[in-house]
Amino acid sequence: MWHRLFLGIIAAAALAACEPVPDLSGPPTTTVRLAGAVTLTGPAGYCVDPVVTKPRQGFALLAACAAMTADETDAYPDMIALITVQVGADGSGAVAGQEDAFGAFMETPQGAALLSASAIGGPIAVRVTQTAPNTVAVYTEDIADPGISGTQKQAWRLFTDVRGRLVTITVRGLTDAPLSQSASRALLDAVVTALHSANDLPSSAT
Repeated sequence: MWHRLFLGIIAAAALAACEPVPDLSGPPTTTVRLAGAVTLTGPAGYCVDPVVTKPRQGFALLAACAAMTADETDAYPDMIALITVQVGADGSGAVAGQEDAFGAFMETPQGAALLSASAIGGPIAVRVTQTAPNTVAVYTEDIADPGISGTQKQAWRLFTDVRGRLVTITVRGLTDAPLSQSASRALLDAVVTALHSANDLPSSAT
């Protein structure tokens, strides 16, 4: 059941992003080098989607490795979600040393509008904002239906600077296996910890 469901959701994500539906017949990989020499490594049980991911554009989609193999009996991770990572342009870093101001901006109507413009699905509401050294995490809820069918309206987004670039990480659970706010935050922390470690940065996940 998980295999067919996850394939459908990944296909929907590809179509929503105007990308070809991925061919998941090849062996999955857990690491990719994105724009600006930013290295991304998936947390345990997660691999890099081989087609939707666009390294030169700084974009990566991480999903359960088991969804990317031909064997429907492969084990899925305990926490199942779609994870996206976007690396910004050179010099776009805006978090380190400005965490409180960045977080405060995310709570304004202008910040919510910016988040909505960068998301698939339309307007969102900001529910929680948390800051730590070189990280600002925002818990959001879609006002309308999410743009990718089968995913939750709630999502965590985290902003951090890596090699002078702003990196945005989004974790969104599935409607058939929804993640609680704390569970999706734990998965988000695993992603940012691996990201910082792969790029020789101190971890600041809370």
